[in-house]
Amino acid sequence: MNENFSVLISSCDKFSDLWKEHIRLYRENWQGKVVKTYLVTDKETSQTFEDVEIIVAPAECDFPMRIKHALQYIETPFVLLTLDDYFTINSIKSDNLNYLSNRAEKESIDFLMLYDRRKDDSNKYKELNILEQIDLSKKYAVTLYPAIWNKEFLSKTIKEDLSPWLYEVSLTKTAIEERAKCFYSPSGTFRILDVVRKGKVLHKADRYFKKNGINIGDRPLIGGVTEIKLAIIDRLNWYAPKWFVSLLKNVGRKFGMEFYSD
Repeated sequence: MNENFSVLISSCDKFSDLWKEHIRLYRENWQGKVVKTYLVTDKETSQTFEDVEIIVAPAECDFPMRIKHALQYIETPFVLLTLDDYFTINSIKSDNLNYLSNRAEKESIDFLMLYDRRKDDSNKYKELNILEQIDLSKKYAVTLYPAIWNKEFLSKTIKEDLSPWLYEVSLTKTAIEERAKCFYSPSGTFRILDVVRKGKVLHKADRYFKKNGINIGDRPLIGGVTEIKLAIIDRLNWYAPKWFVSLLKNVGRKFGMEFYSD
């Protein structure tokens, strides 16, 4: 079975305090043959990591353009894209990822999601060979959760310099336009701990860090009320009918609120 994918960690200097522990956990949990791993950032750094190649994108590049810049250095046809604040805290079997990436190539799959917080329940994991087609009519069908991407398709999704939030909103639309084949692997192959929202550490991550003696420095903890609001907004976006979400947005706009998904 040939290795046809590389791993790309998308980051920037503002999140460089996460790198050491992110990569340590990634390496400790990786089982099997190591694959080529890259980390893309926006500034030169003195940090170095064994078996991780750091790519420095031009400073003017925002989130998606840094990814596009990094893709020119990646030779494999598929890329496992993950983010700096997605920490791996469970075992990762390279043989399983190789199976999935080779299957993606064989079946011309453009996007193969490995993790979905909406469905992350270890009691409901399925066999590795089972793939579920993603319904692109749903909001946030294609996301920035860890996934194996066809490199050419990933590049096509990056049309302009956008913030991470606006870029993520655009992904499903691009997938529809490109008639992309998008699937989800419900086998729990690449589980993650979501660490940061709005630049601050989430409480679940903070508890995990304290329990396991992990120190990422002095990054502040997110406020409890803010985290609850974000959780409510997430679930409205995931599950609420479109008419109800539109109604809430119309009310919000009257109070000067703006929405990334507009």
